[in-house]
Amino acid sequence: MISVKIQAAYIDGFKNLSDVNITFNDITALISLNNFGKSNVLSAIDFGLAFIKSLPSDKSLMMSNANLIPMHKSLYGKNCKFQMETVTHISNVCYKAVYGYEFVWKVNEDEEPHIIKEYLNVKKIDGEKNQYVKYINRNSDTKSFFRRSESGRCSCVINVKPNELVINKLQLFDSLYYSKIVDKINNMTFYMENSLDVKDFYKTDPIIRKGFDGMTVDSENLPRVIFQLKQKYPEKFGLLVSIYNDLFPEIEDVIVEQYKVNFASDTQFPDNAPFVLSNAMYSLFVRNVNLIHPINFELMSDGAKRVFLILTRIILADISNISLIAIEEPENSVHPGLFKSYIQIISQLLTDCRVVITSHSPYIINYLDPSWIYVGINKKPGVASFFGFKKSGSRMLQRDAEKYKMSMGDYLYSMLADTENDWSDYLEIDDE
Repeated sequence: MISVKIQAAYIDGFKNLSDVNITFNDITALISLNNFGKSNVLSAIDFGLAFIKSLPSDKSLMMSNANLIPMHKSLYGKNCKFQMETVTHISNVCYKAVYGYEFVWKVNEDEEPHIIKEYLNVKKIDGEKNQYVKYINRNSDTKSFFRRSESGRCSCVINVKPNELVINKLQLFDSLYYSKIVDKINNMTFYMENSLDVKDFYKTDPIIRKGFDGMTVDSENLPRVIFQLKQKYPEKFGLLVSIYNDLFPEIEDVIVEQYKVNFASDTQFPDNAPFVLSNAMYSLFVRNVNLIHPINFELMSDGAKRVFLILTRIILADISNISLIAIEEPENSVHPGLFKSYIQIISQLLTDCRVVITSHSPYIINYLDPSWIYVGINKKPGVASFFGFKKSGSRMLQRDAEKYKMSMGDYLYSMLADTENDWSDYLEIDDE
């Protein structure tokens, strides 16, 4: 398996976002007041990665989506820009790749959306001061260039349509010496976990949506997924039970049961139905040290169920090569006393996958390193930008919170609530 980690993403000209540059840690937190744009950042990353994998006809539709085109008067007419930085290991050699594109939104009926820029720059990371090498160079609607050989230059012409990406067409060039990097960029995957009400995931249900019958990160029938995990990856299942026990010591075991079902032929769905009937049903139970018999997982608290779901998603992300998981409000229904262990366990579970969280809780912020946090600040009213902490700003935040006898989270949110605060000493805000 070729590992790849997303290191950073840049978004501009999407909804109300302007020049958003996020460098990812294993866990990255987006913090702002309500209705600011945190979810828009997650949607933009999802859009940016999905756009790469979409068919040209779907790309045209995506570039015409009126719900995504910037409507703020200072952003209207701005092109959409997306860039990501990844680190990839191939045959024990580490490469850093920067890939990006820019397209023109369809803002008028008599104009067609079109991609106007695309680039791929790659360098080896081997302790030496290597320079980036240009692999894709596109600065027009149709004509672009790519690098064919290690000794050559980025000068081979490749013709693409205004709704096509060069990175997609290069997948057909199996002999390219950087074909594995091209494949990885084409298959970067994002998953958003925003289910705050998770009880339906635990139901014993023989009805399965087509395409969701495997052990995928977005599977809806959690008992069935856990059964498959235990069968195919017993060590991962054991890890899941162990870390869940760390958070909830009274839970000594998680049990999954399979029940075979034989449906009559006339109970099957038509072939064109989006659902199928499974020949088995599954239930999850927990063994509590204080109870005589195991109890159904559906009887657990909302917080206990959501924590188990999120931990399962992260383990499945490792198996499924998911690049990035977004978790909205991971603190929802979770007791504050668990936050520290919860964050530590999530961090320990991660391998190549990264986690982005959005939060409204000052409590969970207390257990994050300030370098993991991006704060949403309005440089212009109605326009959302996010900024990370300076090294000196991180120390200042902790020092000032102590001075006012406040937790770091409480102090940070009190600053957000005060629109007159000057953030320039704390955050990496430019002087424009």
